[in-house]
Amino acid sequence: MMLKSLPDVANRGDLELTLAEIVGKIREQEVKRRRVAELIKVLKDGVALARINESKLGGIVERRFSVRVEPDGLVNATTIGVDGGVLARPLHGLDLILTRAVAAIFNYRSGALFSADYYPNDMPEPRLTPITEPLDARELELVVAMERQLEELKLAASAIGVCDADILLLDGSVVPQYIDRFPHSKKVLELHRALIDAYLNLYEGCARSDTLLAGVVKDSRGARFIEILMQALPSVLEGQGLTRDDASTLAANRDVLANSRDTVFLDHVLETGERSSIFKYADTPSVLRDLGEWGQRVHAFYLKAVPYDCPLRIEFVNGGEDLVPTAERVASLVYALSSYHDAYGLPSVLIEADARAHLYEEDLDIVRDSIADRLGMSTSLDLRRQRRPF
Repeated sequence: MMLKSLPDVANRGDLELTLAEIVGKIREQEVKRRRVAELIKVLKDGVALARINESKLGGIVERRFSVRVEPDGLVNATTIGVDGGVLARPLHGLDLILTRAVAAIFNYRSGALFSADYYPNDMPEPRLTPITEPLDARELELVVAMERQLEELKLAASAIGVCDADILLLDGSVVPQYIDRFPHSKKVLELHRALIDAYLNLYEGCARSDTLLAGVVKDSRGARFIEILMQALPSVLEGQGLTRDDASTLAANRDVLANSRDTVFLDHVLETGERSSIFKYADTPSVLRDLGEWGQRVHAFYLKAVPYDCPLRIEFVNGGEDLVPTAERVASLVYALSSYHDAYGLPSVLIEADARAHLYEEDLDIVRDSIADRLGMSTSLDLRRQRRPF
């Protein structure tokens, strides 16, 4: 008996309604952000923050919300960008992880790119890691991400030894991202310990070589700056002489701050060539407790490098005592390296490292086929869902 086909008009209607609601919500949120941003902009000169008790500023280090950045002239500068690629393939009885990390080294003279080098070379052979432990899907996801990060950190620590660089840029954070409260397998715990050691080794290596260390988070989901802003805002606005309309606007739209990411909101506040105030990565020491005293040296700021892209989150490790000059130097270099395309503000040295480190599915197919050929037809490697006969 054939089943009657059901009309899909209702489903299409539900989809259209949902899409309309999403678009409407986005537009509403954007209008609110612009209204709040206009009020926040009046505080950018730092006058309002100068009168506030330091305890009410949260993690903000400077007494201003934004700072103009002058791009570095790149007269005689060497920059290193490190990125990695990773692929994973769950198989019957084991999992395969393929990783590759590359350091792109750009040498500038008189404001122009003079030469480009690569470490260990421009297309290094990937590293294959077999996982035989019985990990669940979440654990495997963690292991894959940690294996990639570990590969990048080890390469970064080696790269600073082959050239005298002004700055080393990581693609992503300068602190471990895979810490949570849930119990983990022995494999995950071992990798986490190795990651901590690798980060500490990199921090110490950059400090010894007087190389700035920064991480560029291109698609940050963080809301740390907004949390600080909301904490400080009542004290900041006190005595500002807001008009009744301004106060009403702020009260009516303040909820948008709690529902925004830093990059989305600061895109309305920062002008091209401005950075946010420096802020501590975390107020609670326990968040970075595994990093020891280095954990308190990790700071961040947001930088709007080009007009048609959202701000970058820049994290950096202050190896010395002069925090603000270190941040200014990092911002100046990143700004100079990220201003080549009006709609894509990412350091060129990291773009190059990403292109060199990229892995393709065909790379893992070759590895899988090579293992299968050596085992022979009697052993099945692929999972059932990968070998359906129809």
